[in-house]
Amino acid sequence: MPAVSKAQAAAMAAAAQGKSTLGIPKKVGKEFMAATKSTKGLPEHVKKDSAATNCSQHVHNYLDAVVRGDSKEMEEHIRKFHKGEKPKG
Repeated sequence: MPAVSKAQAAAMAAAAQGKSTLGIPKKVGKEFMAATKSTKGLPEHVKKDSAATNCSQHVHNYLDAVVRGDSKEMEEHIRKFHKGEKPKG
C-alpha cells in the first residue's frame, strides 16, 4: 500500500532504515516504501474520517497483524481495503 501522507511516508522510510520509533518492522517499511512512488502532492497529514484516514487505519490494522504474524487477519485487511470498507478501530 502506498503512503497517504508525508508523515506516514516519513515513518515508513524510518522503518525501512531500521530506525522506527513506532515499532514498525524494517521489512514492512521496505515493502511500504517500494509501493510509494512519490510523496509529491501528498498532504502533510490526513483529516479524520477521510478516505485517506480510512486507508491509514487499514494500514495500521494490517501492521498490527504483521507484528502478531496473523496471516489470516493480514489478508482480511487487504481485502477490506480493496473493497473500500471502513476499518475497525
